Amino acid sequence: MAGLRAKFKLWLELDDQPLLGEGGYALLRAIDEVGSIMAACRRLELSYRKAMYYLRKLEKRLGRKVVEAHRGGRGGGEARLTADGRALVEAYRAIREALEAALADVAPRVLSGLELQAQAP
Repeated sequence: MAGLRAKFKLWLELDDQPLLGEGGYALLRAIDEVGSIMAACRRLELSYRKAMYYLRKLEKRLGRKVVEAHRGGRGGGEARLTADGRALVEAYRAIREALEAALADVAPRVLSGLELQAQAP
């Protein structure tokens, strides 16, 4: 069945409250890759204000810093993930990759027996 496929959304929770999902993961990875919150925002087409709100909320929930940022002068500021931020990103990545592998293995077998057709609107 060409059009039918399985997908998932992953987020990490802390005390039954959402902590990190795909958007936060993308933001942390971008900060890690480009070394700047502003540059990460430009890459992701995300407002700086929204990114900072998210980072503050994440750090407040965790009770620790995930990004170490330094204001810049002429050359701009810089930011890098803390050890906790890097561990969080790595945990999310590992879980996502494991789920993708399991889904790639199971979904084709499960979905191949279905005979569904899309209805015209």
